[in-house]
Amino acid sequence: MGGFEQEKHLKPLIAVVLILFLLSIAWIYTSHQQRLDRLDRKIESTRNELTQFNISLQDYLELELQIKKLSSGTTQQNLISSVEDATEQISARSQLSYVRPQPDKIRDGLTEEGVEIKLEKLQLHQLVELLYQFDQSDQILKVSQLRIRTRFDNSEQLDTSITLSRFKETGL
Repeated sequence: MGGFEQEKHLKPLIAVVLILFLLSIAWIYTSHQQRLDRLDRKIESTRNELTQFNISLQDYLELELQIKKLSSGTTQQNLISSVEDATEQISARSQLSYVRPQPDKIRDGLTEEGVEIKLEKLQLHQLVELLYQFDQSDQILKVSQLRIRTRFDNSEQLDTSITLSRFKETGL
């Protein structure tokens, strides 16, 4: 009977050990799956952050390129084109004799860029409109010099010479 009694106690013990073993494997598997899920979420989150970073970097590079374009040597052309646009708006483009860029002057951390323009056979209202156009320009323009002469052949027409200046911070 001794062997029968041992089997009687051994079977439940083996069953308990087997159940504990299966529960341990299930617990290990579940915790492993949870760790993998957390890692997957972390990977996805990192990918999203990396995508956002790349988009932000691209935007930054585009803005930096725009700043370089704006602050490069195109400023004289912009000033000249502003003059041409203003004379076009007052219907005096044909009376524009010349537009001469002036050398840049650097004072107190500011660079003064300038152009000299000459207009001939201009009516007084056209001159007033032109000065108003310069005043209303997107660029901050200053009339540094203004010379007005009446024409000898028609006292109602004017010959004018204007020096326009624009200031920007040195180093930009």
